[in-house]
Amino acid sequence: MSDFVRNSICDGIAFGSITDDRFKIGRMSATLITPLERKTAAANALLSFVLTRSCKKYPDFTALSKKLDSLYGASLYPSVRQIGDHQAVTIAVSGIEDRFALDGASVSSELAELLCSILFDPNVENGLFNEEDIEQERRQLIETIDAEFNEKRLYAIKRCVEEMCSDEAYSIGRCGSRSEVEALTNEQVFAAWKELLRNARVELTMLGSSDPQNAFRRFESYFSDSPRAFSEIPPALKTPAEVKRITEKEDLSQGKLVMGFRSAYFKNDRDCLANSVMSAVLGGTPTSKLFLNVREKESLCYYCVSRVDNNKGVMLIDSGVETENVGRTEESILRQLELLKKGELTDGELEEAKLAIKNSLISSLDSLAAMQGFYIGGILREGQMSPLKAAAAVDDITKDRVIELANAVQLDTVYALVGNRE
Repeated sequence: MSDFVRNSICDGIAFGSITDDRFKIGRMSATLITPLERKTAAANALLSFVLTRSCKKYPDFTALSKKLDSLYGASLYPSVRQIGDHQAVTIAVSGIEDRFALDGASVSSELAELLCSILFDPNVENGLFNEEDIEQERRQLIETIDAEFNEKRLYAIKRCVEEMCSDEAYSIGRCGSRSEVEALTNEQVFAAWKELLRNARVELTMLGSSDPQNAFRRFESYFSDSPRAFSEIPPALKTPAEVKRITEKEDLSQGKLVMGFRSAYFKNDRDCLANSVMSAVLGGTPTSKLFLNVREKESLCYYCVSRVDNNKGVMLIDSGVETENVGRTEESILRQLELLKKGELTDGELEEAKLAIKNSLISSLDSLAAMQGFYIGGILREGQMSPLKAAAAVDDITKDRVIELANAVQLDTVYALVGNRE
């Protein structure tokens, strides 16, 4: 497997590839990165799903499906993710590697052409998308948002972030809100498409064993005349003046406690890795301080997990608790964090945390989708490493560095979702 090779097509547009012959299926994608904004988040999200239903050349879902079938059963995948204060809209396509195609056919070239057709020449008439496509995907997107609402752990995390970052782009959901999706017009979705093509940063990727130059030439023919001056938005870094406290009640049996912290923010992978190790020491593994003490020793919660978002400088600790244990659980979590800040960290705890981070990095090599997600997730950082190089760099993280990063963590918001039963 080769390293990630990234070449510029023009300002704001790049093509990156990894040559890897372990898979029979290759994957390529176009990711459009734009500032996360309330007025466009829902439209951008809906757009990604609408685009994968048809295009001008294949003007309905049936025609597009037949084309994919003719390419040895290729598949299209729309997705939307949040990268710090940015929204990333991805259209990915996967298909058989060229070396397995009959008669020397270049499936990768055809997939690149299809991907460009979907982006640049969608099924549009008189400035509108197909209304049936809009309504079908609107329903699907609303169901996705509702599913996240009904999963109370995800809901509690979302609410904590909304309260903690209420005046920051980070609080906006990656797909917008249910009401925003419901209110979208066809004209707004069309305007979102035009705006993304004009101004979004575009990251094109290809992973697999097929010659990346075939895809590069196709992408270059479409994108080389569309440079853009993408302006990355630095995250709003705040020092909490006082701790926000929010308690909400619902009819549920297991309460949720989410604690939002401001943590260190870095632009390079090495510091981000150290920050991830710090979070893992605290609550990222079955041998972490939160798991062994808050959950096992004190039996205060059903789970207690720490995770850091290195694209934002935010750390969240969430736990499932009985309502009567919310206060004690918060105190116990803060006590374990304070012990880490004071230097209570054994070599064994550090090594277990490092091993967990390394295993996570190496496991991303098990699928092309995971590798693509790894690179896109860190695309706004400097000096991006491969998963293997990042795993090797984890070994250099010292105990003093972990303690230093723990001392940068400050509590900002405490959100509790508790039962309303007496």
